[in-house]
Amino acid sequence: MLWETLERVNRLRQEALSNQAFVDSAKEHEQALQENDGLETNKRRRKKARTKSLSQVYEQSEFGFNPSGVEH
Repeated sequence: MLWETLERVNRLRQEALSNQAFVDSAKEHEQALQENDGLETNKRRRKKARTKSLSQVYEQSEFGFNPSGVEH
């Protein structure tokens, strides 16, 4: 089955390459792709910074320290 498919595809490829209209169309398509290739540049977008959670904001703070020593 695989060989039959390969033979069929190869036969169709050879028929297409013998058709001058197909060859001309393929050349035009190749030129169009080359022209468009230089026009578009994919720029990477920067990820937006996430807002910090409260635990991240107060991570380095010490709330257990009482400098006066007086309890309420």
